[in-house]
Amino acid sequence: MTYLLTALRQTIDSLRMVWLIYGMTLVLGLLVALPTYSMIQTEDQDSLAFLRLLDGFDYTVVTDFLSRSGGAVKALLGVVRWVNLTYLFLTIFLAGGILLRFAQLTGLPGQPVGTDSRFTVGAFWQGCSLYVGRMLGAFGVTLLFVVVSAVIWLLVGILLGAGLSDSYSERGVFWLSAGAFTGFALTATLLLCIGDMAKVLLVRNDARGAFRAFGLAGRLVFRNLATTYGSYLLLIGIGTALFGLYFGVESLLGAGGWPGILLLFLVQQALIFARTGLKIWWLGTAWQAGEYLPRPVAPAPAPVLPEPLAPSPDDQPRPLAD
Repeated sequence: MTYLLTALRQTIDSLRMVWLIYGMTLVLGLLVALPTYSMIQTEDQDSLAFLRLLDGFDYTVVTDFLSRSGGAVKALLGVVRWVNLTYLFLTIFLAGGILLRFAQLTGLPGQPVGTDSRFTVGAFWQGCSLYVGRMLGAFGVTLLFVVVSAVIWLLVGILLGAGLSDSYSERGVFWLSAGAFTGFALTATLLLCIGDMAKVLLVRNDARGAFRAFGLAGRLVFRNLATTYGSYLLLIGIGTALFGLYFGVESLLGAGGWPGILLLFLVQQALIFARTGLKIWWLGTAWQAGEYLPRPVAPAPAPVLPEPLAPSPDDQPRPLAD
């Protein structure tokens, strides 16, 4: 809990950074929302059918719109795909600046948090650009392990379902598949946690080997599961609870008109801001854990001894003269 509370205080002291990242996320969201609104206005032909969607999802309205305006929707999906890729790269790019910010705050021993360490946008961008290569390397290694684990769990689920389909009912096969998916979800979150710890080691140790940092981070996480992976799951649970709170507020308020839509928009943006803060809070917690937890010591390389030289004929002892 000490690492969580320390990282929370540092995140609160870095609210300007949280607002900056939230603003970039909002701009990317508007790049999708505004074309979507314009496309619907153009393609609905003054139909009132979309007002029925304010009271809940209507499958008939959606299918009729897709059959009539499928080309416009397909073009919009292309924009969404590029925005998603941009957001993914932005998340990787910003990680270096966030970690540099926590390094700045932690590097002041014996002083209150935030002393002589005001957040500056210039230093933040400098950290982002300085460590972007290392963050991309850590992301690539993490993605590789996640894909491998997905294939393994998929094969396990298929083999269990095929081998036990005669012994179990459809409900039993469903629960086996759900168990395999749960195993993959736990494995994937553990690998993501290790990947974030690897980013911390790459920045803190000024290292460049992503695979080696991932291995060291894995040993660090497994030796301190409660502090590292436990904190990661706790923050995921808080984010999930925020989503549940939003859906509860949406069901209570509804969206029967512009006031309701505006209120839901504000609640949604508050949720996105909180989610941004949670991501930064976790990286701060990972930095604290990597800073103070016992580090796994990598085995030292064996010393290379020089090979003995064969004696030359000149070095042979000569018989003494009589």
